[in-house]
Amino acid sequence: MMSFLQRPGMKRGLLAAGALLGVFTLITAATLTDFANVNLGANGFAPASDYNIQVSITKETALDDVAWVEGDDEEGAGVNITNETEFALAMQSMEPGDALTFVIPVRNASEDWASTLSMNFKEVQSTSEAAESDQNILDAKEAFIQALELSHCMTDTPLAACDDDGDFSTAVSLTGENTSSTPVELIGDTTPLAAYDGSADVLYNSGAGNATFVVVKVALDDAADLADFVGGSADIQVQFTGESVA
Repeated sequence: MMSFLQRPGMKRGLLAAGALLGVFTLITAATLTDFANVNLGANGFAPASDYNIQVSITKETALDDVAWVEGDDEEGAGVNITNETEFALAMQSMEPGDALTFVIPVRNASEDWASTLSMNFKEVQSTSEAAESDQNILDAKEAFIQALELSHCMTDTPLAACDDDGDFSTAVSLTGENTSSTPVELIGDTTPLAAYDGSADVLYNSGAGNATFVVVKVALDDAADLADFVGGSADIQVQFTGESVA
């Protein structure tokens, strides 16, 4: 007499049931996953009040009127001062002895740092100028750049000061395209530009405030000969640098 387990049909049924139970076990053991990432803000974290020097391009003479901008793009191109038409024409038609002045507001926009301030001049060579191959034009450009006399005057009162040659620094000249003058310290770390209070700019006044004005003068040597400059030109940049003071 065959036992229950020895019945062939029943054995196959148990095997089939066992296989089915195994598949069912695998399905119930599987884990479904998903994820969600949350950035804590769009711009990340930074120390309170990053160190920042700002300028203006519209030659304001009163702090309340200044529209501050950044001038520290990575390419070093800087920002262009806005010149009225008559002034722009004067820049393009300089005669020996001519002098043009530019008022540049400068401020320390850092709320947690005081700041030193230095400046220098640079001739900024454009891509088209760098590609120039006519030696006569190259010679004219170099001669014209060397004939420009560059000076500065720092003041809190640009309308009442910097109106006499004696108010300006000793003039410097650049040696050619893409050259720079030696940086000059305007404000040191003993009486630095104060930190910005977050609400209103205050005139420097020997360390009491965070903002001041630098008047730049560009003059053409009065002994220059225009015949030496035919085809010449110059693009002058004023570079301000500062270091934070705790």
